[in-house]
Amino acid sequence: MRRQPLLPVWVTLLLLLSAFYSGFGTAANLRNIAVQSGPLIIAAVGATFVIMTAGIDLSVGSMLFLAAAIESSQVLISAPAGAVFLTIAVAGLLMGLLNGVAVALTPVPALIVTLASMQVFRGAGGHITGQQNIDLPAHLRGIGTGNLLGVPVPVLLAAVTAVAGALLFSRTVFGRYTQAVGSNRTAALNAGLPVRAVTLGAYTLAGLLAAVASLTQTARLGAVQPSIGDGYELTVITAVVLGGTSLFGGRGSVIGSVLGALVLTTAQTGLVFSGASPYVFDIVRGGVLLIAVIAAGLRWRDLARTLRLPGRPSPGAGRTMTTA
Repeated sequence: MRRQPLLPVWVTLLLLLSAFYSGFGTAANLRNIAVQSGPLIIAAVGATFVIMTAGIDLSVGSMLFLAAAIESSQVLISAPAGAVFLTIAVAGLLMGLLNGVAVALTPVPALIVTLASMQVFRGAGGHITGQQNIDLPAHLRGIGTGNLLGVPVPVLLAAVTAVAGALLFSRTVFGRYTQAVGSNRTAALNAGLPVRAVTLGAYTLAGLLAAVASLTQTARLGAVQPSIGDGYELTVITAVVLGGTSLFGGRGSVIGSVLGALVLTTAQTGLVFSGASPYVFDIVRGGVLLIAVIAAGLRWRDLARTLRLPGRPSPGAGRTMTTA
């Protein structure tokens, strides 16, 4: 397993905030950070596979909202919890599949595809809910507020997702193919790898995990709100990039994305303790993403100069594969 340079950063951040603000380092607050990180970790694991293929998914937040809207429609017909969870999972798979088909089978860039689907999913969710708050019954809140053996359910879900994602990434053919496609798509095609199937699988997985994240998020809130998932795609992408996954594909790790999500949630909680404006987090998130993009671009420029490559390299070209 690769070293995770973000781990000492997260630990240092926790220690500093605990030293500055009384009550930050309490068990109750650390537990709260872990619970808040749950949905972000789950969504970030799915996004890691997409970005690893040198793709992007701007529709994550809208998928969360549409999944929540579908959940609210199930509430209105008094569907049992099992049926609701299954319906949301299928909805997530279909949303991810739609993105994957459009990206894998058409020449349209993933940025444009998911920008369009972001609007479609958000609009569909608004149509279903009428932009109204819809309270969830008690039997649907357990996935966000319940405990199992003393551990919050969102934390357990996030942990299971992270472990499964890391194993999928590092121990399966799909994981190796994902890295290969992101490293050099042309080489992967020439090698006979199922590039389209891998791309389709990555986006479908991202859709499924976005739906699971939606279930935990709405359960924590106790209601489906029109603001759910608003701007969430940038938070997810920032967590993944902060965790070391390259925007050009082919390099990164699931565990790094998990740490990125924890760092962002910890920083956000620290801002709450400091009494800072909530908009400061948007500045921090945007700044981190901008720095990551610039750094990635500089690395590519240095690589092109070293190898004397003409012009700008194609996204993901020349990357070496790494393990999770």
